[in-house]
Amino acid sequence: MTHLDGKIDELPGSIRNDFPLLSRTIDGERITYLDSASTAPKPTCVIDAVARVYGSYTANVHRGVHLLADEATEAYEGARGEIASFLNASSAEIVFTRNTTEAINLVASGIGLGKEDEVVITALEHHSNFMPWEARAKTVPVALADDGLPLYGEVESYIGPRTRLLALAQISNTAGIIAPVAEWAAAARRHGLPLLVDASQSASHVPIDVKALDCDFLVLSGHKLLGPSGIGVLYGKRERLEGLSLYQTGGGMVRYHGEDRVEMHDVPQRFEAGTPNIEGAIGLGAAVSYLRGLGMENVLAHSLGLGRLLVEGLRSIPGTRIVADSGPLEKRIGLAAFSLPSRGMSQESIARLLCDRYQILVSGGFHCAHILHHRLGLDGTLRVSTHVFNTADDIERVLSALREIADSSR
Repeated sequence: MTHLDGKIDELPGSIRNDFPLLSRTIDGERITYLDSASTAPKPTCVIDAVARVYGSYTANVHRGVHLLADEATEAYEGARGEIASFLNASSAEIVFTRNTTEAINLVASGIGLGKEDEVVITALEHHSNFMPWEARAKTVPVALADDGLPLYGEVESYIGPRTRLLALAQISNTAGIIAPVAEWAAAARRHGLPLLVDASQSASHVPIDVKALDCDFLVLSGHKLLGPSGIGVLYGKRERLEGLSLYQTGGGMVRYHGEDRVEMHDVPQRFEAGTPNIEGAIGLGAAVSYLRGLGMENVLAHSLGLGRLLVEGLRSIPGTRIVADSGPLEKRIGLAAFSLPSRGMSQESIARLLCDRYQILVSGGFHCAHILHHRLGLDGTLRVSTHVFNTADDIERVLSALREIADSSR
């Protein structure tokens, strides 16, 4: 078997111990976790960061006057700074949300879309980067190749006089291919349009520099980034954020509220109404710090190596159909959605069998991408997705199980 290149190849064996969940057993056998595209296990440093909030300085942020409130605010804003640095942004450009879905809805509601306006996307976008635009305007999906890979290079032909925004996933949760965001950004600039990048899958695999990408908005979720659930991030260029109308109002986002006038806080705080997910933000800051400690170039090299092993192995199983199989392997992270031939079993049933018989955890179903599956005529797919703790042995283990299942159904 081909070994992974680079320093990160030696890390998974040691860093696996950083993730308590990976010691979990099913029927006495240790699990093989291959479902990080859905939600990723948390390293001990993230768990400890959240526990410290509850055990040492539980308090609200930006409004208390005692020491614990000072400590909570300092940690909360420190996390914002950590995430800003991770994305090469400024802290004033980072808005905390509940997740990617809320972040996209915040933008979709704030830019003032009309029913006749158009948003150019791709047909394999996650529901969260499809439905918020569809609810307010007309979505214009770029066409797909026969295997589901978007024809990214044709984006220019889909931009028209009613186009208000371009939006795409940097890495789709079904294709696993690093999209040419720079090409879409250049097209957006030529037409004076904003670009939103969904980095839910890419943020924990690919180094991200929002200035180099030249995107106007970028969104991500903490739970896929080794962080807690219920916390997400909206990055926006300062002028873009200032141009958004308010998504919600209430405590914490107003500097003064009286009978005579209302004065809102500056961005980003004006978009964080109510008590935020303080412990989630602090936990996410710890997760980002953990990944930066590994080195994102190392993380990317590791993920690309696993992606190559996975796809080459899947191609060796007769009848297997891989989403975006034509995508270049040098741009595929350790994620693949595919249909395994198995007489009388749905893809969801195969996923359950992998868990119950082999202790291997993967996803099965439509992965919040119904339109993609409909266009490809697929009644669901399996999805294997890796992270920094996975190894080549994990890939071989799932491939061996899939071969056995496919052989037994012939």
